Amino acid sequence: MTLDNAVLYTISSTALEDSASMCTLAGQIATAADTHRLVVVVGASEREHRAMHNKAALLGPASDVLNRANLLTLAARENAQRLAGLVSMMGVDSALLDVSAHAPITRGNPLEAEPRLLNAKRFEAASAGADVLVIAGGVGRTPQGELTSLGSGGATLSGLFIAQRLGLPARIVVGPRHLDSDLPKRSRLFARRHGLAHETVTTIEPITVDAMESVVM
Repeated sequence: MTLDNAVLYTISSTALEDSASMCTLAGQIATAADTHRLVVVVGASEREHRAMHNKAALLGPASDVLNRANLLTLAARENAQRLAGLVSMMGVDSALLDVSAHAPITRGNPLEAEPRLLNAKRFEAASAGADVLVIAGGVGRTPQGELTSLGSGGATLSGLFIAQRLGLPARIVVGPRHLDSDLPKRSRLFARRHGLAHETVTTIEPITVDAMESVVM
């Protein structure tokens, strides 16, 4: 695989509300991988976000901020691992990207970090042996590889950021009831600032060559 003709899908929190949604999404990814290459950014559901915030709160205000960021991103990292495994079980070559090496390098508060840099060459290298690349969304890293959190709506923000840096069409997968909802504020501002076109969808579907050409960044 190379990143030529790839599409980036961000699986937002609302697409993960149903407990069976992960298996459904894995099946859609496996089918879509027959027609085009995929980079998949997967976040955590709102329930999972709340659980991680509750656990982080138990650490207390004196806890190391990077320890809290590590905990806040745990659900998304576990979801990425599960999704990559499910896609592989369906016979598709997939790779789970290590966030300590592939996530965006961030600046600012590690609990509400801003993505600034991306090592695109590492994505290209990872794509050599896989049809689908999966990475946890809402996760950043310091230059030293310590994990940071992009905060509320972070999965969508990191998905748009990675798509912009890799020059890929961006599609955001949401729950059916959220198709007409606005993007989280930081994601909306990022897309506007960079003139980044994106499409909101409820499913991951195969894309024909003609349709691929119509998805313009």
